[in-house]
Amino acid sequence: MSVNVLSKLLANSYVLLVKSHNVHWNVVSPNFMAIHLMTEGHYEDLFKAIDIIAERIRMVGGIAPATFAKFRELASFSDEMTASKDSEMLDDLLSCHTAVCSDLRLGISELSGSGDFATLDVLDNRLSFHEKVVWMLKATVRA
Repeated sequence: MSVNVLSKLLANSYVLLVKSHNVHWNVVSPNFMAIHLMTEGHYEDLFKAIDIIAERIRMVGGIAPATFAKFRELASFSDEMTASKDSEMLDDLLSCHTAVCSDLRLGISELSGSGDFATLDVLDNRLSFHEKVVWMLKATVRA
């Protein structure tokens, strides 16, 4: 069960890494620098987390998914970014981070009685990150 929860988190994290880079590189806005720096912080955190998640999958006996096709299959949202306006791009990221929070809460609930405390710690740490990003994006988009 841990492998499935972690694999979904890995896929979501990888897709969000790509989407965060997309916004970082392509956003055009009067708030360009703030968005550019914010998304840089997000993708840097996601990049570090991806390795931790993949290694945890291996520690619990699984094989870490490692192809774009597998990430697309497992992720809760698409890697497509059709938005062109800054607010729409940030809304897209907000929607994705919100979905990850929901998936993480479900995964934590599923694993809460498993005794897999190290995986629960990884999930809890990722939930804290994504909840903070949701807050930041809401504060930015709704400002």
